Amino acid sequence: MKKIALAVAVFVFILLLTKIANQVPPAPPPGTTFWLKAQHVIQCSDTEITMVDPKQKSTHLYKDNSWPDCSTYDGNSVLDFYLARGDKTHYLSSEQTAWWRKQL
Repeated sequence: MKKIALAVAVFVFILLLTKIANQVPPAPPPGTTFWLKAQHVIQCSDTEITMVDPKQKSTHLYKDNSWPDCSTYDGNSVLDFYLARGDKTHYLSSEQTAWWRKQL
């Protein structure tokens, strides 16, 4: 009976690891210089944006005209941003953060 319980536990553990591994985000888009993971937008204007991560570390960036409109960021969304450096920060893309990264 113990062997069966151990085999079932190992099988469930492998399934859990597989599920987590399959949620790894895709490679960043070409031209990405840096990325900010699990960011919550707290302030946004036409020229600036301020984000905070789960550890409450804030990041303030000056935006160029490649960024989407500020209304795209609702109060509850947690996003991964892929950005490029320059005179001002260039927006490449963003996506919803994986559930497990929100907890880190």
